[in-house]
Amino acid sequence: MSALSLAGQGIALACLVNLRQPQNLVLRLYTNDYTPHRYDKEQHYVEASGFGYSSYEIDGAAWTLKPGYPLVVAAPTHTFKFTGALGDVYGYYLTQLNSGFVVYAERFPPPGPYHVRIADSIIEVTPQIESL
Repeated sequence: MSALSLAGQGIALACLVNLRQPQNLVLRLYTNDYTPHRYDKEQHYVEASGFGYSSYEIDGAAWTLKPGYPLVVAAPTHTFKFTGALGDVYGYYLTQLNSGFVVYAERFPPPGPYHVRIADSIIEVTPQIESL
């Protein structure tokens, strides 16, 4: 399950008409049992922490547009590598670098959530955002 948040939709429209400057997005993993929806706020997500985890800033130039319907923008795959037992990771979410607003989120489909139990575990995420 994935969702383009209302904040994300508003940001997209504001950038479209040059009302707001675009910002890089930050890729984050979340560890609470939560299903994204369009009314998402930052407080809905518990970001992973510890065990080598760190969020990842995605430069705007890294995204590519995949034509068709729905329209999809995708960033290159990012590999999160852990140094220990982080626990369950349910999905990822994208926030604006400066504002921190949640723009988009996706819960990992089965076999998710992923269980990070040992050092050198990895989770690979290919962030993408679909149009409505």
